Amino acid sequence: MRKVVDSNQLQSECLRSYLARSNSNFVVLTDYSAMEAYKGDTLVSIYKSMRVVAEFPTQVIVLKNTRIACGLSGKCSNLQMRLIDERQTQEFKIYARSLREAKRGNPSLQRQILEYGKEATEHLERMLNDARTTGAVFDEIAKAYAKEERGLVRDGKIYTPALADKIVKNVLYIAGELFRNHPDVQRLPTYEELPDTFIFRAALCTYLLALERGALGGANSTSPAKLRNDMVDMNFAAYGTFFDGLLSADARVLRIHEQACLFLAGLFGCRVNVGLT
Repeated sequence: MRKVVDSNQLQSECLRSYLARSNSNFVVLTDYSAMEAYKGDTLVSIYKSMRVVAEFPTQVIVLKNTRIACGLSGKCSNLQMRLIDERQTQEFKIYARSLREAKRGNPSLQRQILEYGKEATEHLERMLNDARTTGAVFDEIAKAYAKEERGLVRDGKIYTPALADKIVKNVLYIAGELFRNHPDVQRLPTYEELPDTFIFRAALCTYLLALERGALGGANSTSPAKLRNDMVDMNFAAYGTFFDGLLSADARVLRIHEQACLFLAGLFGCRVNVGLT
């Protein structure tokens, strides 16, 4: 099993139990789980956040950063391997040892950690600025759907084929814009490759979240910090579709992840591990 871990589970006994249960159970770390671990009071938060995974360094898989992931091919073979940063994965044991030395007071290592913390905080602050207009966008997305359609979303009922088709068409349009505007995309994917690209899966997860929040009402009044966290969460949900699910304490993130898996498997024939969250 290879499960992506949400930052809210990094310090949990659930994660420790999962890793201790079998040497074949791996945890997948994304750049956003690292950023959330480094932000704030870095020299306190990073040790707490990495304490559990540091106990199982050979069971940790580190992914390439999200910007690189956005530029990767959608060819169905070796999907996971293309996302994995082999060097950082192989060197995680060294990283865990460096954290222990920094905690004991190594000034050079502490300076490096603080620099990572500064970069993480700055990135998340930029996301916070972007999130200030996100709520209004979410509400506008929901307005494009009829009252009966919003009711299905709000009540968690099975989507009609017409509603699913409308969602997919809108996600395809948004994903197309993202591909055209992303600096690391070298070429547009074919229709066959599209559902196996990170950009498409992230767009799908984010759109499903936007539709749910908008259907429930009041997204425009949701705080920018919460909406920024939503964007981070959708990265976890999207990465989870490439692996064996997601370890998260957030019911909404798990629900969106499962919905995305159902869309990918049912409408695009993708190989996803539905129900393994």
